[in-house]
Amino acid sequence: MKKILLTFISITFFLFSQDKMIALVGNKPIFEIDVMRKSKIENIPYSVSLNRIIEEKLLLHQAEKKGIEVKKEEVKNELNKFKKSFPSLNEFYNYLKKTGITLSQLEVEIENNLKIRKLVKNEIIDKIEISPVEISIELEKLKDEIYEYEFYFKWFDTKEDGQKFIENFNENSIKEMEYAKLKSSEMIDEILNEIKKIDKEKLTDLIQIKTKWMVIYLKNKNQIDVDKYEKYKEVREKIFMIKFSNLYRNYIEKLENSIPIEIF
Repeated sequence: MKKILLTFISITFFLFSQDKMIALVGNKPIFEIDVMRKSKIENIPYSVSLNRIIEEKLLLHQAEKKGIEVKKEEVKNELNKFKKSFPSLNEFYNYLKKTGITLSQLEVEIENNLKIRKLVKNEIIDKIEISPVEISIELEKLKDEIYEYEFYFKWFDTKEDGQKFIENFNENSIKEMEYAKLKSSEMIDEILNEIKKIDKEKLTDLIQIKTKWMVIYLKNKNQIDVDKYEKYKEVREKIFMIKFSNLYRNYIEKLENSIPIEIF
């Protein structure tokens, strides 16, 4: 019965849309054009774009299930903030044209993002606590040096896939990786410990983080001079991000196990 229902939904969306539906998360469809658009805007591989949209749909599904609502005034305020990020209104409308999105579609995206933000705040951020002891321990680890690392990274589901990527790595491989620029205090220990070992323009060994594997290509690193208060803020932010990352990943895994995901 479930399979028949999914087939009916697929046919319905196909008939009423010129776009191809490639996945269904709960009752939230994912269209190929949206994956391609996100890939282009964020300059990320298609597969990464699809995974990110799946996460967004999981969170949106859960937000709506919990009855999280967004007022029209909130959407209006966010839209105005977004408009102001452009030099002129003409540039804003050129952006819409370039990305192939209408104003009404953008408003829907803003509304959905606000729902997700409220959910994440309620279910994750508000539950994070940081003690003075935790900050003291991290300050001792940090000592006198803070570096800023500019790097590319790629996740792998298996160790074998990661090893194959390292063996076949070349300049073109960087195009398959995601870009990041982080201070040492913003990085989890598993990554920081490995990235410290390598020189610029080199790959790390495989880094295991929970059930997945990661490889990092270091583009550049620079030492940063900061005062004690800045170090305190950096360390507190690092602890927050570690806790947030763990809670967020656990929450997503929980949603993946409770909300049906169909990829066609």
